Amino acid sequence: MQNVINFFNKPLLKIPLVFGLLAGVVCFLYFLLTQSLDKFSATSRALDVGFFSIIIAAACWYYRKHIGEGYFHIWEGISIGYVVWLTGALLCGYLSFIFFYFSPEALAHYKNTLRQSLVTNQAEAIKAWGKETYLQKLSEISLVEPSSFIFDEFRFTLLLIIIAILLIALIFRKARPL
Repeated sequence: MQNVINFFNKPLLKIPLVFGLLAGVVCFLYFLLTQSLDKFSATSRALDVGFFSIIIAAACWYYRKHIGEGYFHIWEGISIGYVVWLTGALLCGYLSFIFFYFSPEALAHYKNTLRQSLVTNQAEAIKAWGKETYLQKLSEISLVEPSSFIFDEFRFTLLLIIIAILLIALIFRKARPL
């Protein structure tokens, strides 16, 4: 058991885990805000990437200032970024699952709002995806369950967060002089 505690006690893991918990809570609160709106779309989830980017940058800055003593390797930035993102996305997903599990009327509201958004933007959706894919996505809305929200955060943010993590790691890197 002490080996496990020692493993998680390293600053390269402990600091991003704390910032990841913060990111998960912030993204979940934003998710609750979007659920309270009468109209939302999948593009509103793009702000999650912004929240994650800001918190990853803060974690990298904190690590560079307090642990690296002003120096920071790119691999540290990438490691910190991925740990923050994975922790935050998992926490946000599980909090969303719990929210919809204990509030079935909120899940019904979510499905109705999502369906209305798809029907309202039918022309653009058919133009982008094609009629067959549009009808498939429309029918899949009724299959949404609370457990499907656990990995939604990964799906929505994966590609954009990779770019953000790499850019943040490049910006904060500073090697020790030889």
